[in-house]
Amino acid sequence: MFTTDQAIERSISRRGWYKKSGTNDSTARVYKKRFLENKLDLESRIRLLEACGYRLVRQMRWEDNSIHGRIKKELLRKLRLENAFWYGNQSIEEISDTELIEKVLMYLDLADIESLFRIFSKKVIKDVWKEFIIPLGSSYYKLNILFAFLYFNIKDPERYIRDTIRKRLISLK
Repeated sequence: MFTTDQAIERSISRRGWYKKSGTNDSTARVYKKRFLENKLDLESRIRLLEACGYRLVRQMRWEDNSIHGRIKKELLRKLRLENAFWYGNQSIEEISDTELIEKVLMYLDLADIESLFRIFSKKVIKDVWKEFIIPLGSSYYKLNILFAFLYFNIKDPERYIRDTIRKRLISLK
């Protein structure tokens, strides 16, 4: 859950944030400018958040009810069921996008991985895969082959994985 200002900051920080809210370009720029200058009145803030897919949960606490927020919440629920977090009960605000992507790739099934592609770009997911999953080595070798072939359209997955591991080892020297 977010305060009103946190929810607005989160919404306007995304590129094209206003497109799904039905707000046109010029109005969105005015809203963003007024918010950044701290000149946006409370009623306008509330209307803006409701248009962006948030709903009022408690007094001035907002929950991301957009498709992005619902998917992240569902993935986090499934990760908790898989005991993917050894360090405690994480809330959606505490977990980074990178960590969410990494845990979903490692612990959840293909349908859940497909839902990652609905909320994150292919490049972001591939970067996390290259950074965190490929270096795990032989224990995740078949999984890496599957990801390379199925999601990233890599023609020679074995070579790609081998080269990625080699580049990583060279960079660590």
